[in-house]
Amino acid sequence: MRALALAGLIVLSACGTAPRKAPATLAEARAALQSDDAAARARAAWDLGQIGLAERDEGAPEPATAISLRGAAVAALIPSVLDPEAPVRRAVVGALGKVGGPEVEDALLSAGTDVDAGVRGEIALALFRRRFLKRVPEYSTASVNKLLTLAADPDPEVRWRAVYAFTRFPDVRAEKMLAAAERDADAATRLFAVRSLAKLGRSADPAVLSDPDLYVRAEAVASFGAAKAAADLPISIFSDPSAHVRAAAADAVAATGASRLADRLEKMADGDSPMPRGRALLALAKLRGGAEAARLARARRNPHWWIRSKAYEASAALPDAAAILNAGVADADARVAAQALDSLAASTSPLAAAAIERVLRDPQSQLELLGTAVDAAGERKSAAFAAALRMARRRGDLTAEIRDALRQALKASGVKVSAGSALDAPKTFAPLSAPQTLILDTEKGTVELLLDAAAAPNTAAAIAAMARRGVYDGTIWHRVVTAFVVQGGDPRGSGWGDAGFRLADEVNPAPFLRGTLGMPKAGPDTGGCQLFVSLVPAPHLDGRYTAFGHVVSGMDVLDVLEPGDKILRARLR
Repeated sequence: MRALALAGLIVLSACGTAPRKAPATLAEARAALQSDDAAARARAAWDLGQIGLAERDEGAPEPATAISLRGAAVAALIPSVLDPEAPVRRAVVGALGKVGGPEVEDALLSAGTDVDAGVRGEIALALFRRRFLKRVPEYSTASVNKLLTLAADPDPEVRWRAVYAFTRFPDVRAEKMLAAAERDADAATRLFAVRSLAKLGRSADPAVLSDPDLYVRAEAVASFGAAKAAADLPISIFSDPSAHVRAAAADAVAATGASRLADRLEKMADGDSPMPRGRALLALAKLRGGAEAARLARARRNPHWWIRSKAYEASAALPDAAAILNAGVADADARVAAQALDSLAASTSPLAAAAIERVLRDPQSQLELLGTAVDAAGERKSAAFAAALRMARRRGDLTAEIRDALRQALKASGVKVSAGSALDAPKTFAPLSAPQTLILDTEKGTVELLLDAAAAPNTAAAIAAMARRGVYDGTIWHRVVTAFVVQGGDPRGSGWGDAGFRLADEVNPAPFLRGTLGMPKAGPDTGGCQLFVSLVPAPHLDGRYTAFGHVVSGMDVLDVLEPGDKILRARLR
């Protein structure tokens, strides 16, 4: 399923606008860094940085050739840290964060007092990226001190980037700064401060639970869960106007593990909107187990696919879970059936292996169900599934994603497999002749997105062409992740669908900020009709996914979307 990385390193490319492939030779990039044209120097720096994001299987060691290339890129970039043009310095610093390890720290720290706020912000992200890309095992004392200084910068764009560096890597040395940043005037800074504190097991200041920004409130509620302090949440939080906040409250109660708090979720579990209701079902099942059997039985008959899928997921906590989940694999909605199979596959019941085998051998299995079965077989690494996997591989309706998963599953089961047939060539579209705004009329309101044909010309043209054909009319937002993204546009409504063709990546220097429009992918050059919009800044996506536009109006609509909400109509202006 096309999804965006939330954590870990699954690498799937500043300055300039047009997308560029990596330079043909390192010498070409070095030469461009000496150009009289500042834009050319910035593009060359960005290209060199992309060397550090070369794709490889998760967990695979970095090839010696890649390490050598990174070293050469570092040597070419270091002198340009002092470039007279700020946009070039930004690109150089950003690139060093991608290709460098301990050897670039001095250069990065020395640039931390740059007069340009953009450079200072890139320093913070570069220090983060070295650790995110596993170039360094931890932040040095000097790096932490620089981040603490940048977190007090007068420019909020610098501050949130510095605080963001601690969202994935908790560090007690930053705790005092983070506690102060909870009260920052900038919403993104507050959000990342609260998220970082939660990683340290510390709940937010109770005052933050009333923050005007819904994502800050949601993160604050989540921090109470991380601190096992959901009992301290005010009752008003469970009726917060935002579905994101209410869903976070359900998660917080579940994390606390205190069944005495379950009563706070009763109303949410029986009559709330889809996202918090589904999370309340999960929480109550965890807290009460079999006592929730009747409620979950009702929820498994709910007409809303999202509620049913969460009801099956929650039913894994029931005494007779295996039989319930096995029956759920036959649900008429493939999204629900896939969730039931996924939950069943995580159990030790003999029904699980039988269900996986049955789905693999059924030539009529929906792609959602088949993909789930393939993944489950791969995780079990059992030769018992080899014959069924071979049978599934002969189907003619497989997507590139499922074909690749089948190869991996067969390899995991001990079977030698060929690389498989080559993918069809990516499709190209006639470039847009004029700027286009994509207007999405949804159940919750209208969203307008400017398509960036300069940054990603083919992707922008493809989305525009599909909007003209009505591809998006009646589709849904199938994925909504609090303080991350909303994703939709899939004709199948599940994340497993595509447009019948694939688009080449057009990864470019545009950063993923709040409101950036991006292209999901399931591997290199596998974009299609789906799209996502970032709800908050997401620097870990920068240089890895195609950014091809941004919201010009309607962010408030995106903030209230829930899984299953419809795109009624898509049009262009």
